[in-house]
Amino acid sequence: YYNEYKSYLSMRGLTTEQRYLFDLRGYVILRKALSSADVKEARDAIQANLHRFNERKDDLRNSKLEAFQGDKIRGRMDCGTMLRWDKPHCNVFRKFLALPSVVPILNDLCGRGFRLDHLPLTIIQHRNSEGFDLHGGNVDENGNWQQDLSYDCRYGRISCNLVNISIQLDSTRSGDGGFVIIPGSHKANFALPPDLAKCQTHLDDYLVNPALEQGDIMIFSEATTHGALPWKGVSDYRRTVFYRFCPPNFGYGRGYVDNFGDIMTELSEPQRAVLQPPFTNRLDRVEINNDMTITVNKRSEAKKEFDRKTFEREYF
Repeated sequence: YYNEYKSYLSMRGLTTEQRYLFDLRGYVILRKALSSADVKEARDAIQANLHRFNERKDDLRNSKLEAFQGDKIRGRMDCGTMLRWDKPHCNVFRKFLALPSVVPILNDLCGRGFRLDHLPLTIIQHRNSEGFDLHGGNVDENGNWQQDLSYDCRYGRISCNLVNISIQLDSTRSGDGGFVIIPGSHKANFALPPDLAKCQTHLDDYLVNPALEQGDIMIFSEATTHGALPWKGVSDYRRTVFYRFCPPNFGYGRGYVDNFGDIMTELSEPQRAVLQPPFTNRLDRVEINNDMTITVNKRSEAKKEFDRKTFEREYF
C-alpha cells in the first residue's frame, strides 16, 4: 500500500509545500528519489568509462576567483556522452531522461511537452580540485535580465526557461564544499555584488551548501545563482549528473540538431519525447502525462495539408 501511495504522490507534480519553496528559494530537493540500485548502476557505469572524461585545464577551468580554485592544479572532470555509452552502461542514464518522480514536476515548471536542452553531463570533482565560480542568476554581472534562464510566476503558474535536474551519486554534508546556491536569487533585480561573488567572508549570510544523500535529486532554476566550492568531503570525489530541461518551444543549447537518430529506436516513448527539438505543442508535439503515458497534441490533417500546399512542407 505504501508503494502505491508513494506512486500516487509522485504523479501530482509539485506539492503545495514544494511549490512554495521553489518560488521562495529557486530550488527543491527530492529526497531518496533514486533507488540504491540505480545509484550503484550509475556509479559502476562511470567507473567503467573514466577514460571518456575530460579535465578542464588552463583557460577551460571554471574557477577564476580564489575561493573556488582549490589546489589550483586539478580541474573538474566532465563527460557528456553517457546516452551513447556501450550497453549496459548507457541504460541507467537513458532511464534518467524521464523519471516518474521528476516528469510531473517538469510539467509544472516548464510546461507540458518540455524537452531536454543541454546534453546530459556527468561531473567528477576530486578532493580540493577546482569548483565553479558563481554563475546563472536572474540578471547578469551588468544588471541585464537573463531571459534565457528566466523564472516567472503569473496567475499561480510557475514558468522556467531552464531547469537543472541534479542527480546526486555521492553524499555531501553542509560545509563539505561542492554545490552551492544563493536562495531567492532567481528573482533578483540587481547584479551580484563583486564582494559577494568572491565568497570569502560571511558565506552563511547568503550562500547555501546543501546536505545531500546518494539518490537525492536537486531541482533548481538556472536563474538561481549557483556554483561549486572546492570539494573537502570524506570521499575522494563527488559525482553528479545534470539533466537540463526547458519549455517545448525554447532552445538554449544546440545538441538536439543531430536528432539522436542513432539511439532513438532503443528508447522508450517518454525518453524519445524529451529529445524532441523545440517547437510549439500544437504542431503534433508528443507530451508526457504525469502518469508516464503519452499524448500527441495533434494538428488537424486539413491544416497540415494546407501547409503542404502553401509552404511545400508539412509544417510552417
